[in-house]
Amino acid sequence: MKNFTKLAGLGLVATLFLASCDKDEDRAVLKPDGNLSLTASAATAPLVQTSASTKAVTYSWSPASFGYQAAVKYTLQFDKKGGTFASPIEVDAGSATSVSLTVAELNSILLRLKVSPGATGSADVRVAASVGAAVAPMISPVTTFTGTPYLVFIQYPSVYVPGNYQGWAPDKAPFLASVANDKTYEGFVNFSDPSPEFKITPAPNWDNDFGAAVVDPATTPGTQTGTLKAKGDNFKLPAAGYYRLNVDLNSLKYTFTKTTWAVIGAATPGGWDNETPMTFDATKQVWKVTLALKADELKFRANNAWDINLGDNEPDGQPDNGGKNIKVAVAGTYTVTLDLSKGAGNYSYSIEK
Repeated sequence: MKNFTKLAGLGLVATLFLASCDKDEDRAVLKPDGNLSLTASAATAPLVQTSASTKAVTYSWSPASFGYQAAVKYTLQFDKKGGTFASPIEVDAGSATSVSLTVAELNSILLRLKVSPGATGSADVRVAASVGAAVAPMISPVTTFTGTPYLVFIQYPSVYVPGNYQGWAPDKAPFLASVANDKTYEGFVNFSDPSPEFKITPAPNWDNDFGAAVVDPATTPGTQTGTLKAKGDNFKLPAAGYYRLNVDLNSLKYTFTKTTWAVIGAATPGGWDNETPMTFDATKQVWKVTLALKADELKFRANNAWDINLGDNEPDGQPDNGGKNIKVAVAGTYTVTLDLSKGAGNYSYSIEK
């Protein structure tokens, strides 16, 4: 009886000991015992869209040693220059000890890190080696990549705007885009004919087209609203000009607004009270102005009013409707360019000294 009691007691102690070990293991974090080094074939590379598929930089690293045999997973991490890698952009390398990135991939990484298209920016790069959640990852020292990203055109669902101003050719017509893919479309078209007529086609052909069913009585100068229908009459505008077109194929409603553009803000000569007009370049299909700017803020706006204005929420060189003020870091003479020719979602601007 005594022996049974002793054995039971020992079993209880062993059970408690094992339970304690299980809890300690839950809390334990093993640490690697080696070093991880990262090298890059280049610290910079020309980023040109025509070479998008070309390999630009190869990153290589020494195999990580954790002091025991384990399957190691490597992840290449990018963050903005001087960042903390709290939310890095990651490239999974699996078990490989090198990875080559193309021009397009590096361009995308810089854009995602909010480097403006056409502006030179840098990213910090490191590699992390991991064997699981119970072991702290091994992190390499940081290297740097510097490049000038190009603006990538994003193909959104679109409708086309053939008319007398361009020879009634839907395959060559400007288009409106639906960023949310919800059958609401927006874009800007320069109608050069003094009496513009046009239609809306869902594809760059005449298989289906929409025209005007009802034109509402004019209430706002320069703005036309109404209802469209399949195979309706030509849309007609009272004068040539640069128009913002909004078309909703859900409600079959449209709004066409003639626009002229300007810059305004504390950075501009007129402050927030007097805008500085921009000039339309019909060859390049952009609005431009060269002017002296202060180190302050500005926005783009249309028709000397705030109904249509553009800022930049990121900032990333792509303006947003009603977005945040755009900061000018250093005073000087700049050429400011606004490009609205590529449909909603692909608008862009630049401020170049």
